[in-house]
Amino acid sequence: VTDAGVPGISDPGLELVQACVEAQLTVIPIPGATAVITALSAAGLATERFVFEGFLPAKAKARQAHLHTLVQETRTLVFYESPHRLRETLDDLAHTFGNDRPLVLARELTKLHEEFWRGTIAQAQAHYQTQDPQGEYTIVVAGAVLQTPTLSEEHLLQELENLIAQRLSRSESCRQLAEATPLSR
Repeated sequence: VTDAGVPGISDPGLELVQACVEAQLTVIPIPGATAVITALSAAGLATERFVFEGFLPAKAKARQAHLHTLVQETRTLVFYESPHRLRETLDDLAHTFGNDRPLVLARELTKLHEEFWRGTIAQAQAHYQTQDPQGEYTIVVAGAVLQTPTLSEEHLLQELENLIAQRLSRSESCRQLAEATPLSR
């Protein structure tokens, strides 16, 4: 029993549940507050699809490498972060996702000093240069908005001619061009 989130969801608890299962003790979950869902539900960002990443790696290089794998992720991203690493994480988010990506910093959820801060990554960096981070944070970041390139008819015809010149059939050339663009065959 805990009043600090759901055990086993980025909190200790897995070992206890495994030991109970092994000892054939009944494990009964009782729905309660978990910061990831609490923050997401009140963030004001898209909720229909999201990715929970938990705590990012503590070491800067590993954290940056992990964030780089998420650059093209279009689903809303949710992270946990401690107050002593918040500024570094915000810097890494800016470097990886850009300054203008919307985010929400939710701290001390379901507790006395609960707070939601909303803005862009750059605004969060500026805010926390003058404000000391306090409490545990749940960071909710808007997913990437992927730009679909606009291709002129001339450009498409030129690409099609290039593929045909490589001795591909018209059908195969059209298929390859469709795979390389957001257009149907």
